[in-house]
Amino acid sequence: MDSLPVKEGAGLDKMITTERKTSIRRELRNVRASMGVNEWRSGSLLIADRVFQMPEFCHATSVMLYLSMNDRREVDMEPLIRRVAAAGNIRMFVPFSSGETLCAVSFSEGDPVVPGRYGQPEPVSGRTCKHGVPDIVVVPAVAVDRKGRRLGYGKGYYDRFIAGLRKKGETPFVLAPVFSFQLVSVLPEEPWDEKLDGVVTEKEVLRF
Repeated sequence: MDSLPVKEGAGLDKMITTERKTSIRRELRNVRASMGVNEWRSGSLLIADRVFQMPEFCHATSVMLYLSMNDRREVDMEPLIRRVAAAGNIRMFVPFSSGETLCAVSFSEGDPVVPGRYGQPEPVSGRTCKHGVPDIVVVPAVAVDRKGRRLGYGKGYYDRFIAGLRKKGETPFVLAPVFSFQLVSVLPEEPWDEKLDGVVTEKEVLRF
């Protein structure tokens, strides 16, 4: 009999957490979508510069970058892709969805892409997953906080991908590039949420 209120309380807490996440997603996606083209492009360029100058990038031999949904005003990855390609000494990978999982596949600047399951750009099919682990994994985010929590789109792909690597004892540097308005004080957290190692905005670099 004593366990019933605990279960009800846990269910209520989960409902409140889910509602808070939904509210934050809605608000910040709307703010991001309202960005003017010039603001979006200039912010993305500044973020790319900051990311590429990080010591972690300077020492990386491989990196996994997401392909941005520019119509949703995600931080544009094209400037960073150009920098990585120009460096010539960093292997580049991007996420490819297979069912409910992600894997890293080889990518070069200018490779053709097609819309994925949720509208995200992905390389054309037929590529094999990378068996190793990138030194850096760059992930998209709707919001982040100053404790390394990340709020995505709610499908859990990146949480499962990162959790899978960490369960194997792998330690890639997981980084989220976001605009400064996406950095909030505190985000709700659930047990399966995987924390970030770093956040980069057009104004600052945070490490956790």
